[in-house]
Amino acid sequence: MKRKHFIAAAATAAALLVQPAAASTITISGRTLASQQLASDMLQQIAAYSKRSGGCSMLFSAHMAVMPSGFVPQQPTRPAVALGGHYEIWTVNACAAKQRFQVAMWPSPRGGADFAITPLTGRMSLLSR
Repeated sequence: MKRKHFIAAAATAAALLVQPAAASTITISGRTLASQQLASDMLQQIAAYSKRSGGCSMLFSAHMAVMPSGFVPQQPTRPAVALGGHYEIWTVNACAAKQRFQVAMWPSPRGGADFAITPLTGRMSLLSR
């Protein structure tokens, strides 16, 4: 193989192998009251947390559930309901491990929404409930 063809083939192979984590598609299930942009922002925060805590930021799926108004949050970082918001529980498959998060959302005085994410579990087997 000629050298220039080898270099072109190597560059093409490298480009195919080095894809950013954000380029992958995440399977979403359940229900959230977050806008698509807000959900995307929160998933990016969860991916960053997963990178810091588990060394990997690849998210494969997320199941979202809106909690009823009487839900009692664990370790609340902000009183979302008192601020006009609500809580959700998101179960995320990150790097072949499942992790649950409490997500609080409330209207922002600047427009849009503010949020707080609290890990509820450590990394668990995908088979655990």
